[in-house]
Amino acid sequence: MYALTGANGHLGHLVLKHLLTHVSADQIIATTRNPEQLADLAAQGVVVRRADFTQLATLQAAFAGAKRLLIISTDTVSQRVEQHKAAIEAATSVGVSHIVYTSAPHADPNASHPILADHGKTEAALVASGVQWTALRNSIYSELLKDFITLLQVNGQVLIPEGLAKHSWVSREDCARAAAGALAGKIADVGPIDVTGPEALSFEDLVHRYSSLSGQSVDAKVLSEQEILAQVMAKGVPQEAAAFVVGFTAWVAREVPTTPTDTVMRASGTKPSPVDEVLRIIEASSKV
Repeated sequence: MYALTGANGHLGHLVLKHLLTHVSADQIIATTRNPEQLADLAAQGVVVRRADFTQLATLQAAFAGAKRLLIISTDTVSQRVEQHKAAIEAATSVGVSHIVYTSAPHADPNASHPILADHGKTEAALVASGVQWTALRNSIYSELLKDFITLLQVNGQVLIPEGLAKHSWVSREDCARAAAGALAGKIADVGPIDVTGPEALSFEDLVHRYSSLSGQSVDAKVLSEQEILAQVMAKGVPQEAAAFVVGFTAWVAREVPTTPTDTVMRASGTKPSPVDEVLRIIEASSKV
């Protein structure tokens, strides 16, 4: 039996779609806080169970009978380490032999960024558990570039932060393919592995690629975070949204370099999608 958490989430639904190409529906345990929302999967034969990360007993009952488990990281920064530890404890208590976990590049318990620290602490808990584990360090979803580039465009230019780090953006679909393959045992990797797109690009590279694909002259303009924030807010973007995007892109540009890997191909038999696909969607939407 193969179990996964967060089955009702965006990534979880995609993982289930791809997992069904590897194993039969009755071999899958899909867990969620709201089982009634997975009635369509239950009708296909998938075992649907309730699991609440804040209630250990529900996790133990949900994972019972599973030998391999995918823990999809939760999104509550202040609570998720304890939630993940609870899931790991429950899994080991019912005999799960291998845990796959969705992590992030450069995960480190001592990282200054809370996201990387949380993932690092979860990986440390996996080490301490004694169970065999694989951490899929997913690069940042390429789909996010649609909002980033659209928001950062000002007067025919894309304002980009200082920093030359190149990042291997990966699609959510490819992360799901990799997770399904890892859960199904299609790869034998133990420990952390990076899940990336096919090439590493800086924000300046992305703007140049976008300009080439659109057939328009779109320049990248490097500014400080404060200058970018001021210009984006002048477009009428609310401060909170502007600050999040500017801060996030600056962090990626400075501190989150990743290099391409073959993880998606090895886990799924499919090459990861190039970032060009997302950039074409941005270009098409700009003409609507």
